[in-house]
Amino acid sequence: MFGNQNVSASEVLSTRDMNVRPGRDVTEIVGTFLTVAEAVVAHWVEYSKGLLLFVMVPGDERSGEFYIYDRRKGSFWLLNLADSVFGGYALVDMRQKIKDFRLLDFAEDPSLLRAAKG
Repeated sequence: MFGNQNVSASEVLSTRDMNVRPGRDVTEIVGTFLTVAEAVVAHWVEYSKGLLLFVMVPGDERSGEFYIYDRRKGSFWLLNLADSVFGGYALVDMRQKIKDFRLLDFAEDPSLLRAAKG
């Protein structure tokens, strides 16, 4: 197990940046994010405080990246895993990465992102 101490996070976009009210339906907020990113969501795990998204570029099997949406702050965060993989992940690797790096912890409590800010 690697644990979430081997994860850094960068805030990449907010609801304010996208001109979307944070109180809007989360599917609308994520849909706007995906439009801006020109990507699709391949996996979505939702908690009361945050969401874990595995986002991919259509047609690129190794483009997957992990994002957290912090509902309270209205911010999307890119998670960078300390695993020497550059350029994205394949869908078949996603579940193991979520487990190895305890990525669900960030979706359950996005305040952990501040400690992982890098």
